[in-house]
Amino acid sequence: MSMRLRATGEPRKQDLAARSTLADSLPADGDVSARRPVITDITVEHGPPDLLGRFFLKADTAARRRGVTLSFAPMRELIEVNQSNPETWRPILPLFDPAFGGIDDENSFCILGHNTQGEIIATQAARLYRWPDTSFHEEASSLRLFYAEPDRHRTAKEQVEVTAPIAKKLSGSVIFAGGIWYRPDYRNVGLPYILPWLSRAYAYTRWNHDFSLSIMAEEVYARGMARRSGYTKADWEVWLRHTPVDPAGNIRCALVWMDEDDLLNGVEEFLSGFDAQVDARVDQRRA
Repeated sequence: MSMRLRATGEPRKQDLAARSTLADSLPADGDVSARRPVITDITVEHGPPDLLGRFFLKADTAARRRGVTLSFAPMRELIEVNQSNPETWRPILPLFDPAFGGIDDENSFCILGHNTQGEIIATQAARLYRWPDTSFHEEASSLRLFYAEPDRHRTAKEQVEVTAPIAKKLSGSVIFAGGIWYRPDYRNVGLPYILPWLSRAYAYTRWNHDFSLSIMAEEVYARGMARRSGYTKADWEVWLRHTPVDPAGNIRCALVWMDEDDLLNGVEEFLSGFDAQVDARVDQRRA
């Protein structure tokens, strides 16, 4: 298990392994055993190296103790997993689908979790947006959040309606986190506490973003998923109307987000109390 630590603007402090590009780390299709563990492809480029380095090691170890190996994968695999599990996963937001343009290896990543049998049992993704002169409100309302060319790809009735006041303040370098799925038999082992934090911390050290955000369907939010994923801030509402997620209906969503301080505080809390907190919550959910 290896990882490179380097503070921004400083000489490399510790070189535990050479990091390859994402493309180099990917195996041939179907060769699950050849996948590189995610920890070997993480470089701490921004943020406190010691804190983040210890966090990545702990998060990766926590997943392994649950029988799950995490690895980076191309976004097309995320789409394939989504399409293969319609019984337990709605269609994914189009912003993660390369078919709609605007997304590539430079502004996104996907993490897959495999069990010991090599089956994909968990997914997580993130995409970077640069909004120096606009905000989540404008980008979502115009559907530019979803599509490089909204007029070309949107359906006749498709609309995103944003009334959450905070939406107009979420600008700059912004991470949209999503593509989250856990196979039902792995939903009570603590993965919802691991993958979202790992994804956010990796996005932060790679891109040094201002905000991390997502939208969460009302029924999912009501089940406590925002809290389990680490979001403590939420604003209402974002309506998805006739989107690919539900072409025939409307979905009311919360806009959840965190800034840099929230993220680093959460990483510290993960390091100090993750095991006890997760064990207690998992036992409670199983009861």
